Amino acid sequence: MRWISDAKRRQHCAAACIPLLAAAVVFAQQPSGRPVVAPPTPPGTSAVLSATPSKPPAPVSYRVVLDPAHGGADPGAELQTGLDEKTFTLTLAQAVAAELRAHSIPVTLTRTTDVALTGGARAQAMNLLHVAACISLHATASGSGVHLYTSAQVQSATPDGQREFVPWRTEQAGYVERSLRLESEVNSELTRAHIPVLMGRATLMPMESAACPALAVEVAPLNDGTTLSDAKYQQQVADALTAALIDWSADWKVQP
Repeated sequence: MRWISDAKRRQHCAAACIPLLAAAVVFAQQPSGRPVVAPPTPPGTSAVLSATPSKPPAPVSYRVVLDPAHGGADPGAELQTGLDEKTFTLTLAQAVAAELRAHSIPVTLTRTTDVALTGGARAQAMNLLHVAACISLHATASGSGVHLYTSAQVQSATPDGQREFVPWRTEQAGYVERSLRLESEVNSELTRAHIPVLMGRATLMPMESAACPALAVEVAPLNDGTTLSDAKYQQQVADALTAALIDWSADWKVQP
């Protein structure tokens, strides 16, 4: 697929997308078959969900959540003239989502338009869906290749689902080991695509509150001779992320 490489075409793509969360409405399919809908918020504002965080059961089917960072009044980093982080991450999320759906993999975006969401609202969207993988997408003009981050939390010694109460900002502690395995899948596919990879641990929202294998992916230029608006490079990253999530769909059920 061809990427959007200028501001006008990116704005056209964002406007044409079907808004998930309807200016921040979160849909989740429960075992009863009826959707759970969080209260909507005015367009362009941060969504605040008041539901008490709880430990979701293991997902019964494979679903991915993609979380394009920033949005609305929060543009994120200026990657280059005419391209900010919020636009890049949304375009990347839409490209990966389209590829996953072409492989019959259900995928949800925390936002599909230029709206602001709080870290808590993003985590709530992830956790309501009981998903198998949560990917937060970021971008930077510094460095090269793709930077992967997993939570700096220590893996919980108590099995998932057996902890009576989990503080909202430490949900990820029950998933650290699986998040590291997910990171390994993504690293393998990026390396296969000849994209440099830097891996690290960090404390980031909404990853800290995600009750699922979670990973933050920060895209930098491929090298000194490329920019983040380079359509070929954008497609390489999207293809590698898609391939990794397809690989993960075969592995996630067997993870302890």
